[in-house]
Amino acid sequence: MSFATVRTQVAKDVMTSEPVCAEIGMSVRQVARLLEENEISGAPVIDGRGCVVGVVSKSDLVRRYLGAESDYDPQFLVEFFRGDAESDGGGAEPFLGVEEFMTSDPITAAPNTPLPQLAGRMAEARVHRVIVVDGEGFPVGIVTSLDLVKAIAG
Repeated sequence: MSFATVRTQVAKDVMTSEPVCAEIGMSVRQVARLLEENEISGAPVIDGRGCVVGVVSKSDLVRRYLGAESDYDPQFLVEFFRGDAESDGGGAEPFLGVEEFMTSDPITAAPNTPLPQLAGRMAEARVHRVIVVDGEGFPVGIVTSLDLVKAIAG
């Protein structure tokens, strides 16, 4: 595949359809389990209607637990990255909903967004995933930086 071909591709050509989504109200442990079980590093967050309201990633978990203002026990992160998201951690984690650590206003794109434009937006925003949404804000796919690399590699 040539670079010229990549230039003519659009988001729907490389996206993962029907992305795994976290829902408002899910706890840290539920989100960690969702990411672990699906072997993904991030996911769109949807509201009760199914519209995208944010995005959550393993990086968000780390920032929330290790930030200067955090008073949460980082032991949960050790358990999470060890693949033990089901463990109760000795009660180390108070209830924390996904809305408290997700990134609001995620980068979104329409299915017909050209890949060069998508890559530019990802680089400018310094993100690794773009949520592909329909005209009403429902997630129809996700494009990751790895998807873009695969498209270039052919």
